[in-house]
Amino acid sequence: MYSSMYFIAGLLLVAALGSKAAESPYSQPIPILKDDRTQDAYGGYSFDFESGNGIVRQESGKESDGQAKEGGWSYESPEGVPVEISFVADQGGYRPQGAVIPVPPPLPYQRSGN
Repeated sequence: MYSSMYFIAGLLLVAALGSKAAESPYSQPIPILKDDRTQDAYGGYSFDFESGNGIVRQESGKESDGQAKEGGWSYESPEGVPVEISFVADQGGYRPQGAVIPVPPPLPYQRSGN
């Protein structure tokens, strides 16, 4: 009696989990709307990408005393907030910019110019 009860409970659990998986937004494929890429023999490249769920990504780079690149991406957060990030990466390091990037508080002292 108990084994058949556990069997039925197990079947109900599997059916419930299966129906939840079908409802997941991650179960459907997301179309790629744009995927353009270029590359040259001198280290230069670019790409431009856009998907059906609103994600956009672009970047370009070249050899310039090391690799120099710039680009950005945008998407909508799970809370519905538009997110846009742009960046430059070169001899000066990686420098992202965007309204969602936190800004540190000011230092309580002055740094010396050493």
